[in-house]
Amino acid sequence: MPMRRRVCVIAGAVCSWGAGVGRLPAARAGVPLLFVALWALLVLAAGIDARQRRFPRALGCAIACVSAALSVLVGGLVRLAWCACAACAFGAVLTGVEIVWRRRHAGRPGLGMGDVKFLAALSLWAPLDAVLSLAGALVLLAWCGLLLHRDSLPLLPFAVSVFAMVRVARLLGWVP
Repeated sequence: MPMRRRVCVIAGAVCSWGAGVGRLPAARAGVPLLFVALWALLVLAAGIDARQRRFPRALGCAIACVSAALSVLVGGLVRLAWCACAACAFGAVLTGVEIVWRRRHAGRPGLGMGDVKFLAALSLWAPLDAVLSLAGALVLLAWCGLLLHRDSLPLLPFAVSVFAMVRVARLLGWVP
C-alpha cells in the first residue's frame, strides 16, 4: 500500500474513532491518543520537509483531520467552526502574501504552498499558536540562513519546534 494511502487510512481511522468517542459521556478519553497522533504527524512533516523540501497532501489532510477532531473533542463544534474560520483567514492571508512576493521577486517562491497548507491545517486545532509558530519560525529561519549563508531553508522543522515551545509555554502558564 502506498504511503499516501496508509496515512489517509490511519488519519481516517483516528478521526472516526475520535468522533465516536466525542459522543460518549467521557468525551475527553480520545484526546491523549489524538495528541500523540498529531505530534507524530508534525514530526513526520518536519522530517519530510527537512529531507525532501516538500509537504505531502495526504499528510496535510491527516494533520487537518486530527486537528479538527481535537477541536471537536475539546470545545465542540462551535470551537471547530471558529478555528476553521481562523484557518481559512490565515491561509488566505499567507496565500495573498505569497502571490505578491512571487510577483515582486520574479517568480521566486518565499513561503511554499506546502507551508501554507501545514499552517492552515494546524490552525484547526490552535490558530493563535500556529500564528506564533510561523512568526518564531521565520525569525529562526532568518537567523539560520544568515549564519549558514544559505538563501533557502525548509520552514517546517522550525515551525514544529516553535509550535512545541509555544505549547509547552501554554502548559506552564507563561502564555495566556
